[in-house]
This record gives sequence, C-alpha cells and structure tokens, in this order.
Amino acid sequence: EINMALVLLVLVLTFATHGQAAQYAPDPPVPRAVPGTQKNIITLLTDDQDVRLGSMIAMPNTVKLLRDGGANMTNHFIATPICCPSRATLVASRFEHNNRVDNNQALGCMRMNTSRVDNFDWWQKSFIRSLRLDHGYTTGVFGKLLNNMESYGCDPSITAKIGLPSGLDRSFVMCNPSFYDETWADFGPGSTQSVYKTGQQPENYTTSLIGNSSIAWIKSVIESGPDHPPFFAYLGPHAPHLPSTPAAWYMDHPIGNVPVPIQVYFNYSGVGKHAFGDGYSSMQTMEPIISASDMTAIQKEHSDRLKSLLSVDDIVFALHEYLESVNEWDNTYFFYSSDHGYSLGQFRIDSHKTQVYDHNTRVPMMIKGPGISPGIELNIVSSQVDLGATVLELAAGGNNQSAVPIYMDGASFAPMLLGQTGRPWKDTAIIEYQSIRTKVTLYDEETPEYRSAYGYRSSNPLTFHAHDGPNNTFAAIRIINATTDMLYAEFTDVTNPAAWTFPPETMNYFELYNVSEDYYMLNNIVDTAPPELVQELKSKLHQAIKCSGTEECTTLLSS
Repeated sequence: EINMALVLLVLVLTFATHGQAAQYAPDPPVPRAVPGTQKNIITLLTDDQDVRLGSMIAMPNTVKLLRDGGANMTNHFIATPICCPSRATLVASRFEHNNRVDNNQALGCMRMNTSRVDNFDWWQKSFIRSLRLDHGYTTGVFGKLLNNMESYGCDPSITAKIGLPSGLDRSFVMCNPSFYDETWADFGPGSTQSVYKTGQQPENYTTSLIGNSSIAWIKSVIESGPDHPPFFAYLGPHAPHLPSTPAAWYMDHPIGNVPVPIQVYFNYSGVGKHAFGDGYSSMQTMEPIISASDMTAIQKEHSDRLKSLLSVDDIVFALHEYLESVNEWDNTYFFYSSDHGYSLGQFRIDSHKTQVYDHNTRVPMMIKGPGISPGIELNIVSSQVDLGATVLELAAGGNNQSAVPIYMDGASFAPMLLGQTGRPWKDTAIIEYQSIRTKVTLYDEETPEYRSAYGYRSSNPLTFHAHDGPNNTFAAIRIINATTDMLYAEFTDVTNPAAWTFPPETMNYFELYNVSEDYYMLNNIVDTAPPELVQELKSKLHQAIKCSGTEECTTLLSS
C-alpha cells in the first residue's frame, strides 16, 4: 500500500480562486562563510501538541530520529500557552511582554503586535531574517507561522503597498490554518507567486502539502551545486489542532484506539484554582464533572489528535530519507517542538489550552545535529524564547554569543547541546498570558468549528466546560534547580485596563505549587507557604516580567 504522505513532489494540484500575483524581489546575496562550514537547520513546530498526555506515541520516526538520535530537553516550556503569542515569542526571541499590543482594547494577533503594517520593525528583528541577512542562509517558511498573516503575503493589497517580508527566499504559508480548503500565500523561486486556495481532495491535505513543498525547495537548494548555501526551513503543520482532522489514508489507523490518559488530575476538581470570570469562587465551582458524553468526545478528540500527528511523523521520516540520500542529514540541525501543550479533561477542562499548568506549558523539544551526542537528556530550564537565539549561535558555528542580537530576550543553549560547559544558565521560565476573552467561553462564544468538531458542546451552563475567560490572565514563573521545583502564578482580569502590564496591586488571585512533592499541581499552597518565600517569588516575578534583552532577562531568571 502506498502512503500518500510520502508521494513527494508528484501531486497535481488544482488551484482555485487565484489572487493577484505579486512581484517577487529576492534579497541581495550576502557574504557567507567558506562553503560547507555552516550547517543546514530545520525547525518543525506543531500546533497544540502536548508532551504530558502521550502524543509522542503517534510519532515513532520522530522519536527514533530526533529524540533518540539527538537531545531531549526535558524542562522546555513555552512562554505563553496560546498559538500566536507563543509563535511570536519564538520568531522574535522576545517575551510576550515585549511583543504585545499597547492596551487591552487592541486585538493584534491574539494581543501580539506582529503586523508589518502596524509594527514593521517586528519582523525586521526576527531570527529568520537575521539568518538570511547576517549569516547568508537561504530561508524558507512553510505552513502556519502566525495566526494573522495578512501583512506576510496573504492580502495582495497590503503586499502591493509594503512588499513581501524581507529575509525570506521561499514562502508557502497558511493564511487561515486548516486541514483542507486552505488559502496559501505562495512566493519565491519556483512558486506560483500568488495567493490561492486548495480544495477538499485527499491530495490537498495541508500537512502533506507542507511536507511536499518544503522538501521540493530543499531539494532545489541542494541540487544547485556542491557549494550551495546552507538552508533554513521552518515547517508549521496545523496538526494536532482542532478539529484534528487526520489524512484520509489514516482515518482508520489503529493508533486511534489508544485510550486517553486517565491520570490523577483528570476529572479532578479545580479546588484552589482561579476562576475564569466573575460569579465563581474558583475553577472548582465553575467546571462540572466529566460526564459519559464528555468522555466519549474527549476520547474522539484524543484519537483524532494522534491520527493527525501520523502525517507529521511522515514529514520527519521523508526529510530524513531525502537528506540521508544526498549526504546532508549529518550536516543538518533539526529542531522539533510545539507552540504549547493541551488539556483533555485535566481539572475538568475538557479541551483547549491557555492554562498555566505543566500539561499546557511543557512541550517537546528534540534536537539532532552535528556535535550533539545521540540519546542525551538535557534538564536545564529552557523556553521557546531561546530557540531563535540558539539557532543563530549554531549558524555562527556554536559557542559564539555575539551571534545573538542584544535586542533578543532569549539565550542560546547551543553550548549545552554541543557538550560545552562554563556558560552561566538560568533556572526559571516566564509564562504570561493576556486572555483573548472578554467573557467566559460559553457555548455562544466558541467558534462553530470548535462547537461542532465532536458534537459535544453543551449549551447548558451547568454542563458546559469553560476553557478560558478574562480572569485567566496571568504572569507566572516556573523554577527548577537542584533544590526547587515550583510554579508561582498571579492572576488578574484582562478587561481591567490598569492590569495590562500586571502591576502588583491589580493581581487578584495567587497560586503556588511545590512540584517536587505535587507533580500534578493539585494543591495550591500559597496560603500556607512561608510568607517570606511568597514575597521572594512575587518580587522575582514582577522583576522578570519587565526584563528586556538577553543579559538582563538571563540575570533576572537565574537564582
């Protein structure tokens, strides 16, 4: 049987609703190192993939090639647990508090100021652009990058005014991320150089299109000759995001029979945890128990999430097969991660993300490449804000801190990957979230796509499970070192304009977990912990969420 996901470079696509073609003007060539001395780099970022709920069981190739064949970072956190803010943190290598819009009335990209119309300089300082212009890489972006992409090629009228993003040689990006019926902005050598839509046919499954287009571009770079420039490829498949649609050829795959994990915090009352909105004393009084119909729906979502990830695993396998065949696999760094984790019944939240707890904030981070010992585990505290800085230092040969621009907040963990010692490192991750909701997510506020995904969105407020709300606005620090394993978080209401930058006097709920004794974060000990400890954590948090630049942020996030 032929696996359609691996039938590379031979799909015949029928493009509909072609948009206006834009003039492609590549960036000028830049000086680069002696050919062959720089390494290729691939970053693959999934959408809503957990690490705590068993998703990697669907990805045997990824586990074998990247985790077992490279480094597994076991304490890797996102900086904010929702799509666009997390992705903005990765692309800019800056924390949420340095990417967000100015006030609680501005929408941005889920509160992030990433538009090239409103904030042109944001992309100009991205690590991807720096790879192209400062390090001589040829760069390609494929799939989901941000959630709002109008100023990145998806709106031809904007493109006509400000042009395409500089620093990109190839762009095949999703304008409205989906699994079928996707609109693409397709620019660069060998592309249609236009905005168009693909349909509902099996061959238009977007995860496979992303894999096929990225490999076609990588192949064109390598076939340009033995002195080809190093390439950077970013791949952003939509899986396993709701509605978690599997490829047609995986609809009946037995991985879907794997039961949803039932751990101690599944269907556990959210006692001691913040409420999402007014009218509730806590999450405990807000979330009903997981019913039998809820359980059926959660299992359906879990099954489809796993089946949708099979196609991502196919991409990793296909990239390995091609790069190995042309002797480039061992010359390539490959980063694999997710924009945040997920909930599937934990604390009675039946679906979605946006929570401060580890099952939403810990994500996979597996990296293989030259100089990385296969099978190593790194337990340093790292964050998505560090990825861009690490990529830039590897692009400069490793152990070269000057490769990280001073305006980035992230720090490079390249020396640790390469087995080098001596560089001071932090033990704390920042997690921030300005809720995108102005009211609790009741039935009528959820999008129709989400309401109908599994047919279980109850309109009865006594049985509906809220996922988010204005009071789910928080700043937190996650500390892990030889003596401490803690989460400290403070909450406020996003509808309060005075609370936008988290002034201490506006914070209205506090949570503290000793994770070394409470792995699942069941018991909020903020009222029983020593007052001097709480005050120390409060002070550390409010200093950290004002930090800017690698040096200051690393200092404030170190004990």
